[in-house]
Amino acid sequence: MAKVLLYSASLDERARDEWDLGAYRKFRESALNDLFGVHSLTDDPAAADIIVFIEVGGSGLFAELVRHHPYVKKYREKCFLVDPNDCALPFLPGLYASLRRKYHDPTRTRTGSYLRTDENPYIEFRPLAKEPKYVGCFIGSFENHPMRAALANLPSEDFLIEGRPKGLTLQMHYGGVGPERHEFWSHYADGMAAGAFSLCPRGLGPGSIRLFESMRMGRCPVILSDDWVFPERVDWAACSLTVAEKDVSRLGEILHANLGRAGELGMRARQEWERFYAENVRFHWLAEDCLYLLRARRVREAIAGRKAWLHLFDKGYFRRYLRSKKQVYKQYGRIIL
Repeated sequence: MAKVLLYSASLDERARDEWDLGAYRKFRESALNDLFGVHSLTDDPAAADIIVFIEVGGSGLFAELVRHHPYVKKYREKCFLVDPNDCALPFLPGLYASLRRKYHDPTRTRTGSYLRTDENPYIEFRPLAKEPKYVGCFIGSFENHPMRAALANLPSEDFLIEGRPKGLTLQMHYGGVGPERHEFWSHYADGMAAGAFSLCPRGLGPGSIRLFESMRMGRCPVILSDDWVFPERVDWAACSLTVAEKDVSRLGEILHANLGRAGELGMRARQEWERFYAENVRFHWLAEDCLYLLRARRVREAIAGRKAWLHLFDKGYFRRYLRSKKQVYKQYGRIIL
């Protein structure tokens, strides 16, 4: 049994944006409704066995506020990070929803899911129709990765493919209100429900929130990402299909060959979501993942974390790093390296 301190760097700032604190609040709610009852919350950093920072971007694109937080400076060896960012680097050990394979270290990182304030309220379990309207569905931006654009070439009689402007999707995430936002979300959910399979292509990062939404609805996710590190525990072979990015054009052939299994795969996807990602279990598995990494550690974190700096000059990362400095300065009025 572990004592867990859940925290967010945004709690220390004057501007407490609900977006920045959304995932933190959801994990706390999960702890209060925990099905397992093995691990418990504490607010005492000295007494905590693990300290977990739950962030969604308010701490900087590279977790600047977390890395310089007093808890990390004093208790670095028991601090972990939950980070859903598309272009994260593992400066801290923890759960990353979209970490590239080359940055993954099984002694420091595991793959987490996406948990944010703006969960689509229309994503709920829906049994698969006996005769689904479409073989597969995708509604989203084509701009996040070249492979997504290839989806537009799939036959319209089999697939529901709708490209949305990248700016519109972001607007609905961050600023959509009232009927406009609900229309956007309900149409997205109805589209997913209309397909036997849910197409889950990678975006800016190798991960996709759509994959976990599909599982929640009870649709088999078709994972189109060569670089994604599959989360442990889930029986992915029993609840999903994985298609290489180069084989997007063959999706019709591949999905028709598996159409008879769509219902079974979708039900299993829902079951796996309930086992590992539902509200009443997510806190337990978060604690278990962090404890696993704590036991797997071979090098002190004060040393191991420095390896992430080696990737700062990989394509595009240094530019994002500078942009993050600008955003942090604009939001909090200080420069943090």
